[in-house]
Amino acid sequence: MKKLYAIVASFGLILGANAQTKNGGVISQKLVPNGKLKTETSKFRALQTSSRAYSGWLNYALQLDDPNGYSPGAAFFDFQTIFPDSSIIIGTFTDGSTAYNQFMKSATMLDPKNMPVEGLVNTDAFTLDSVAIGYAYLRNLADNIVDTLVIDIIKHNNALLYDMPGSAPTHTYQDIEYDQPSNKVKASNIIATYTYLLTAQDSTSTSKEILIATAGLPQQAAGNRIGVCVSFKPGYSYSITDSLFDMNAFLVFSAEQNGENTDPTFYGTLSDGTSDMNCSYALPTSVRYDINANGWNGYLIPTWAWTPGYSAEHNIISFHVTSVVGIDETKANGLAIGQNFPNPASGITTINYSLETASSQVSLVVTDVTGKTIQVINQGTKAPGLYNVSLDASNFAAGVYNYTLQTDLGSVTKKFFVVK
Repeated sequence: MKKLYAIVASFGLILGANAQTKNGGVISQKLVPNGKLKTETSKFRALQTSSRAYSGWLNYALQLDDPNGYSPGAAFFDFQTIFPDSSIIIGTFTDGSTAYNQFMKSATMLDPKNMPVEGLVNTDAFTLDSVAIGYAYLRNLADNIVDTLVIDIIKHNNALLYDMPGSAPTHTYQDIEYDQPSNKVKASNIIATYTYLLTAQDSTSTSKEILIATAGLPQQAAGNRIGVCVSFKPGYSYSITDSLFDMNAFLVFSAEQNGENTDPTFYGTLSDGTSDMNCSYALPTSVRYDINANGWNGYLIPTWAWTPGYSAEHNIISFHVTSVVGIDETKANGLAIGQNFPNPASGITTINYSLETASSQVSLVVTDVTGKTIQVINQGTKAPGLYNVSLDASNFAAGVYNYTLQTDLGSVTKKFFVVK
């Protein structure tokens, strides 16, 4: 294999690892940025402790490297450039040949019940409230250029579970399907898509986070996984003779769990194929152009496929999740409403409710102790089922409030508290 030397700009490149085929074997080398960018992890969101009900940030890579984690302090943190295609230059090999971009997307799947330190339990349904993406963003073009980050939220799907053959032991993961003509994750895999406009204000050569609020996504059933896929859309034109690092470049922050040139440690019960579903993914050139000869066309390639030396084993993508509690605490007229969580609240709090029959108009009405209406959240027409709604109490004064679920069938009310 060819070795690389540092390119101009603020970082260089190192040789990545090979990957197995979907049926065993090896595919082509990969290139990832090395650690010349500042890889500070201290700025990332602290993992929260909790009681039986959980509300906090989950990040598999950071929990593994936590002092109380599975492999504390061993991780090697690095960056992975993502760009829509491979035609742009990202450096040269030592023999003078040109190195082109080889990564188009980065993704992570989270299994909240299988965390090294803390997470949900098997019986917890949950909501995804926010995601935080660790990144660096280098700008060399005019300040008026606006690049776009595209964030796909990936569904749980048992039909896409796959056992990695040839690994010892076999690792199970959930495939993320890729549609080559559109250069997008397959639509049936996606719950929702968010866009974030990158400007000069986001520019950084030090690892930082972009926060995406995802309140309002469908509630996830107990035991479900959920994922994030990140894509970069440049706001400028480019040609095959251009160097990316004379332009604007976006890089995803990642961890190699046990240090450089090592494999990750499987966390969980090896005999249980679903006990460690936490896994990151990359979309390489061969899959992007549908020319992979080893079975990966149509799929992002998971952590478990890569041989030692792959530095993007676990992307620093954090998930804020809240477990769903007590839907049947208050019932009336075929309605049920649960206690908000967290309670007391100081910011976003989640309220769960259920309907036994359809209602053409559903709303959540928040009132203070005098009966004054503070906020109305219209939910529209709802079929029978279980739902959740997010309430932002950050602008409420400290005190006692009521929330009332109003429907065609009647109403039901519960009390909650706001603290500052």
